[in-house]
Amino acid sequence: MEHSVGFGRRNFLGPLPQVSSYEELNAYLLQKCREDDSRTVSGQPATIGQMWQQEKPFLRPLPTYPYDCCRTVTVSLNRYSQVRVETNRYSVPVDDAQPQLTAKLYPFTVEIYRADRTEPIASHSRCYDRQQELLDPLHYLPLIRQRPGAIDHAKPLRRWREQWPAVYDELLDHLRQKWPDGRGVREFVNILYLHRQYSETAIATAVTAALSHQCAHLDGVRLWLTQQQRQEPSFPALTLAEKPQLQGVGEQPVRAEAYDVLWGGSQ
Repeated sequence: MEHSVGFGRRNFLGPLPQVSSYEELNAYLLQKCREDDSRTVSGQPATIGQMWQQEKPFLRPLPTYPYDCCRTVTVSLNRYSQVRVETNRYSVPVDDAQPQLTAKLYPFTVEIYRADRTEPIASHSRCYDRQQELLDPLHYLPLIRQRPGAIDHAKPLRRWREQWPAVYDELLDHLRQKWPDGRGVREFVNILYLHRQYSETAIATAVTAALSHQCAHLDGVRLWLTQQQRQEPSFPALTLAEKPQLQGVGEQPVRAEAYDVLWGGSQ
C-alpha cells in the first residue's frame, strides 16, 4: 500500500496539477487511477484492470450503505443558536434547533443533526482556523421576521448585505417606503426565505424584473421565478407534404363574390 501511495505521488502529483478545488483534484486523481488500470506491473501476466476483475469474485461484497467517514461529537446549543465544534461556532436554524445536537465532522464540511432526524438541519464548510463564527443568514430569518427593526443590526444579515446583489437593497428601500410600519421588512424577509428553494442568481433576476414591472412584493417575485422556469413551447414546422390537396391554399386570387354564398345570394 505504501508503495502505491508513493507511485501515485510521483506520477500523478508531479508536477503539481493546476486545480481550483479539492473536488476538481479528486476528479483528476480518480481519472489518473482509471487510466493506470491499463498498466501492466512488472512480473504480472495482465494489466492492473484485468487482474482486478479476476480478483473481485473472491472478495467480500461492499456494505449496502457507504461508510460514513467522519468524526461524530455531541454539541450544545448556545443562546445565539450556535454550536461549538473544536474552537469554532457554527449556526443552526433558530426554528429547528434543540439544546443537544450531534455534529459530524467531515474533512471539508460540518453537518449538524437532531436526534429525531436523518437529514442534517445545518451544513457548513469546515473551518480549520480558530475562534471563528460560521453564520448562515438563512438560519436567523425567523427572528428578523419577528423583529424587523433588527435587520440593520443583526450580524448575520450585516455580513450578508456586504456581498448580496445591489438590487436587494433597492428592493428593501422600496418595500420600506411602501410599508414603513415594519410590514415592508417582513415582506423582504419572506422574499429572502426563497433562498431555501432558489439560487441567488435566480432570485436577483426575479427581483429585478419585479421592480421594473411595478410588482415588487413576494407574490411578484414568485411569479417571475416561475416565469424563469417555464419553457417556451415549441411547435413543429407546418408541412403539407402528406396532404397535397391543400397545396396552394391561400395563394389563389381573392374572389369577393364568394362571400355572397354565406348569406344566400347577391344584391
